[in-house]
Amino acid sequence: MNKFLQLPRFTLFLSAVFLSLSASAQTADAQLRYQQELAHCKSGPATQSLANCQREAGAALAAAKRGDLDDGPAAYERNARERCMALPTPERYECIARMRAPASGSVAGGGLLREAVTVEAIAPPAPPAPPAQPMK
Repeated sequence: MNKFLQLPRFTLFLSAVFLSLSASAQTADAQLRYQQELAHCKSGPATQSLANCQREAGAALAAAKRGDLDDGPAAYERNARERCMALPTPERYECIARMRAPASGSVAGGGLLREAVTVEAIAPPAPPAPPAQPMK
């Protein structure tokens, strides 16, 4: 068989192996997170009932296994940008700038406060017009 025909098959095989390893690592991460969430549910500080907490942890695990759960920083930034895109153009860019600004406060305390300061240059006043000359 020709060497060049074997190369794509080998490349496909390696791609499949790497994808499989990546998927199993994601599943292991999801399983670990599920165990941590269950421990949090059972420890008591959860703000909901034990049954609801366990149900949500299980739903998050199922979503992670399907690849539907993406709560990383990139997803957060994308979500914030998409919400800003619904605004008219001038406010849209101000919204994006605010979302990139550092936040203060906490969700537990009632919410996060984001502030972005925009500095606008003000044109100097125009020089006064020369006095009108009387007509002769």
